[in-house]
Amino acid sequence: MKFILFVSALIAACTASSLEFVAVPSSLKLPETDATIKTTKISTLNENILGLSARQVDGFQVSIDLFSRPRALAVVSVIGTDNLNLGGSTYSTKSDGVETVGFEQDMALIFGADRESVQVSAGGITGSRLALSAKQEVVDASVIKTQRATLRSELEAVYQLAAAIKTAGIQMDNNADVFRVTITGLVGITDESQKQEAVADVKDAIQALTAAINNSYGGQAVVELLTFDAETGSAEITSENREIPSDSHNIQKRDVSIGAFKDALNSARKGFQVTVPVSSDYPAIFAIFLGLVVILVIALIYIVVGMASIDPEKDSIIYRMTTTRMKKD
Repeated sequence: MKFILFVSALIAACTASSLEFVAVPSSLKLPETDATIKTTKISTLNENILGLSARQVDGFQVSIDLFSRPRALAVVSVIGTDNLNLGGSTYSTKSDGVETVGFEQDMALIFGADRESVQVSAGGITGSRLALSAKQEVVDASVIKTQRATLRSELEAVYQLAAAIKTAGIQMDNNADVFRVTITGLVGITDESQKQEAVADVKDAIQALTAAINNSYGGQAVVELLTFDAETGSAEITSENREIPSDSHNIQKRDVSIGAFKDALNSARKGFQVTVPVSSDYPAIFAIFLGLVVILVIALIYIVVGMASIDPEKDSIIYRMTTTRMKKD
């Protein structure tokens, strides 16, 4: 938890930042590159992209096909550089903290536990079943050239996640999976050659993760890259010297305990009268049954009207059914 608060405080103190869409599906239309967005509004943007909300971000309007929503979202936060230039659409941002709690609550409420949610940081890989699989993956660490211990551990975790996504194969369900990666190992690198080497390693790791996600989700995935230019004069961040700045009272990141989150989730389910998370196949099942009922009702009305409009003549079926024959001796 201290590490999360530290990262949030570091992001809030950054002087320059940018948002780059490394990969987007063809159904998503982004605004012009001169648009600007606050970092606290990125969660609202992602809710709209995934179909969780109809709210748009002022000054950053996006449009997407309602019937072709992305099935995966990856948010990579890199602290220590202002831009990585991976070839995607890049936008300037205003760093005013991060906000993810509301987004995660909405995802849990709508999709339940039947989805993948993975977080990668210097503390390791955490999250759903895919996170457990990623921890078991063995990757070739020789592709990482930098000698920074923190950065190496973070990039190894990214490669492990990419390998786990490849192993899982093509994802065909309708759930929206979320991957969050935080890289802080660039902070404190003052030597220019070491910085270039480290940045190259970060780029390679992000591109490997992007390729794995795109292949697994058939191009129906959004990969966002958030870069923050932090102070470069500090020492390398380790678990022993992570301190929470005293002026971080304006951080937008909130801590919600597991018990409080469960209470909020249960109260929301009670309000919507949903005791069990709705299956991802529910919309299709509902549409099938609704269509069947409508067709049967229309057919019944057609039959009743047709029968009522028949003229009861001698050659009609009604005449034959209603006319009684006289008995013969």
